Amino acid sequence: MQQSTIFSILMILVDKRQVSRDYLAERFSISKRTVSRYLNVLEDAGVPITSIPGRGGGVSLSDDYMLDKSFFTEAETIRLKDALDRTSNGYDDNVNRALIEKLNSVNKSREQDNYVIKQDELYIDCEYEQAALLRPKIKTLSQAIEKTRAVDIKYTDAHGYISYRTIEPYTLVFKEGVWYIYAMCKLRGDFRLFRLSRISDLRMTSKRFVKYDSKLIEKLELEYYNEVYVDLEFEFFPSVSESIIDWLGLDAITERGTRLVACAEVPLTDALVKRLLSYGSSIKVINPPDLREQLRDEALRMAEIYEKR
Repeated sequence: MQQSTIFSILMILVDKRQVSRDYLAERFSISKRTVSRYLNVLEDAGVPITSIPGRGGGVSLSDDYMLDKSFFTEAETIRLKDALDRTSNGYDDNVNRALIEKLNSVNKSREQDNYVIKQDELYIDCEYEQAALLRPKIKTLSQAIEKTRAVDIKYTDAHGYISYRTIEPYTLVFKEGVWYIYAMCKLRGDFRLFRLSRISDLRMTSKRFVKYDSKLIEKLELEYYNEVYVDLEFEFFPSVSESIIDWLGLDAITERGTRLVACAEVPLTDALVKRLLSYGSSIKVINPPDLREQLRDEALRMAEIYEKR
């Protein structure tokens, strides 16, 4: 039994996700019976392969199955593929082709990691670590919303208090870079926003629920987004222009002589302070004075920490 052929079949499945037995037989110059035998070996090893009957069928690999992407870095796979392409004419076998298929499959599984939601109508990307934590939660909650199933969660609130709750999920909410689930909380008997990062465990139950008018927009505007707004004004360097425009919009930017100035009405929250601090010395807040002083005091405290030995 050729282990390299079995591994190559696995690579093709990871890359294409669904192929026919005829394709595999022709690709490796083996019989369909041998293909089936090799697929059985992969199944016995725990690879989630599903047979698809009928015309256009074949075998498919579960969407959840991914290869370990620690084989090569992205830069290494690009370099290797380039070298293999350049030397392909110098060999009369299929080794180069098999290697390129393996590298493609590794890259494909890597590409599927850095997103939270990916579909034709919507694509939401984020850092790898954050995506790895959010994807399974969003997947479970999306399924629960679609099937109107209750979900059991373990939740840690802003004060560190841990509780176990059953929720009836209605809507996934994304605001200012933070994901929430808007749901009926059976413990409180009312709709609540639960921050996904504070949900440590969740399990979709078999219990169905009846969906009522949740008044999501009114609830969010009146209860959760009842924020104090301030007129923010600050100067900034051109090096951060793109980030400022993405945040406040082009209409908020003006030129005053040689200076760039941003003016906008924004909610006064901890998130605002953190965002302004993230720009470091690239910006200078002019108004409001209280916010300017808050940033100055925080900068002084940070400087004191780094001055200590």
